[in-house]
Amino acid sequence: MKKLVMLYFSMCCLFFLSTVYGDGKVPSFEIETGKSPVLQRMKDSRVMKVGINPYFKPFSFIQNHKRVGIDVDMAKYLAQKLGIKCETVIPKRFSDLIPMLQKGHIDLIMADMTRTFDRAKVINFTDPYFKTGLSIMVNKVKAGKDKIPLDLSYDAFISNLKRHEKEKDLIIAVTRGKAPSKIVRNFFPLSQVQKYETNDKAAQAVLDGYAHIMIHDELFLKVWINDHRQKTLYKVVVFPEPFKIDYYAFAIQKGNQEWLNMLNVFVMELKTSGYFDQLMNKYMN
Repeated sequence: MKKLVMLYFSMCCLFFLSTVYGDGKVPSFEIETGKSPVLQRMKDSRVMKVGINPYFKPFSFIQNHKRVGIDVDMAKYLAQKLGIKCETVIPKRFSDLIPMLQKGHIDLIMADMTRTFDRAKVINFTDPYFKTGLSIMVNKVKAGKDKIPLDLSYDAFISNLKRHEKEKDLIIAVTRGKAPSKIVRNFFPLSQVQKYETNDKAAQAVLDGYAHIMIHDELFLKVWINDHRQKTLYKVVVFPEPFKIDYYAFAIQKGNQEWLNMLNVFVMELKTSGYFDQLMNKYMN
């Protein structure tokens, strides 16, 4: 009798587990979409389309013929938590991301996008997940040859440019569509600005002597110099401190408050769990 009772209990447990878990896998959490059309679209398709930076090491780059980086890992992690598939979308240019988002071609931008007021007019930003800053990379040889007064402090650099009347002679490389290209005139109103399609091309222009300085995110500039240290050694340096503090955030279409709320919680967990720091260590070492 005792064996019959145990057998019956075991069968009941198996029936319960098969009913709840089906094929043995824990079911994904269902997404409560509320009034968010993007969440509803993701729930229906079971796919999250994420716009990724075309190239910005260590966040997004090609390694062994495969796209890797912090952004890629974060996107996959978010999709896993939502219980849906992740599809990364790589635009030809960084500047294509916001139009793609507005047209609904992607559900989310994870591309190290700086929060700016102008961008916030047309898209919604999450809470920031990374604090950074704009800095200056300078070709010391090019600056010396063209008698550009060099001081590795922004305030002193600007002051010397004005005192020696060399503001108009300074050539600045920036990346088309990125925040520095839109605000460079605020800091260097009289200088010459050359726009390049990618970060790498702008940095290479400085190394090759086509521009005196590049203005960009401090982390990118330091990583780029390290990756090209045999060519940049004693020739190209980054200012010790950024001259403008910036913050990276994810971006979504306007009119999706539920999606924004969910992403803000995700950003908080990225930081408090230490997962973002793990990714930084993974790709920076």
